[in-house]
Amino acid sequence: MRIAVLGAGSLGSLLGGLISRATGVELMIHGKGEHGAMMVANGLEVKGLEPFKLPANQALFTLEEVGVPSTLDGTMDAVFLTGKAKSTEQLASLALRLLSPAGVVVSLSNGLGHAETCAAILGPHRVVAGTTTYASWRPNPGVVHYAGAGTVVLGHLQGGPTKGQVEPLLNALVRAGVQAEWTDNGPAAVWMKVLLNIAINPIAALAGVENGALLAPSLFSSALETMLEGASIARAERVPLPDDLELEHHLQRVLESTAENQCSMLQDVRAGRITEVAYLNQAVVERGERIGVRAPMNHMLSAMIEALTPDLNQR
Repeated sequence: MRIAVLGAGSLGSLLGGLISRATGVELMIHGKGEHGAMMVANGLEVKGLEPFKLPANQALFTLEEVGVPSTLDGTMDAVFLTGKAKSTEQLASLALRLLSPAGVVVSLSNGLGHAETCAAILGPHRVVAGTTTYASWRPNPGVVHYAGAGTVVLGHLQGGPTKGQVEPLLNALVRAGVQAEWTDNGPAAVWMKVLLNIAINPIAALAGVENGALLAPSLFSSALETMLEGASIARAERVPLPDDLELEHHLQRVLESTAENQCSMLQDVRAGRITEVAYLNQAVVERGERIGVRAPMNHMLSAMIEALTPDLNQR
């Protein structure tokens, strides 16, 4: 099976590294910038929870600045999009080139709207919902720190591939030691990840702390309030979610399992990069406005994150 990981930052690099351990998989990892260049030259080093190295000759590393050879067009059975939210359209267009006729694409980017973007470019029959709670961050170019094990959830979207069509990909993930699951309700899976992101990312970024610090009562109450605002909007859109108590327990479990992780928004703020708040908290606010449900905590957090980098956080 041929699998491509596009937009390989911290999460994509970790996922690619994990997938490389599966038998019967030919792997392509597509990055950019100094991190991507270091992987092309030296391969990938994974530190943290399960340290290992992926030599440059044991996967096909490609670089955005150089481009992808046309010989790879139409060869991939599955493509993961793992780049920043703003890169979804660009990466989906590359996936359109790479996918075989029966291939599927999975977007693991944070936020709302990515499945719709992929469906518009690739057709809904190729798009699988995807989320993950694996945690990682990049200490140096060419290196990723494996901060927390999690789950990769793949799910059905209206008009999209069935579980049977996705079974080879699920099996490949399992062979790689990745905890992978299928759900028949892809939108609910996406919303569950969004609820975690809106609760954790902006507060951790503003406080400048790792995820585990949000278990402190004052920060946890703010994170939970933010999460439940989003849940009320999802339920108004008729997305089936667990009750509020189970959501609270879920948030606590994720914070515990990723306690040492520096969330992506914290990394972006520290590096002066664009954040994904427009696709997370602000997107939740906009969804709420369309149906008449307010989300004041999400609005406040979005405004505060945007104030940190006013010239960057624009869609």
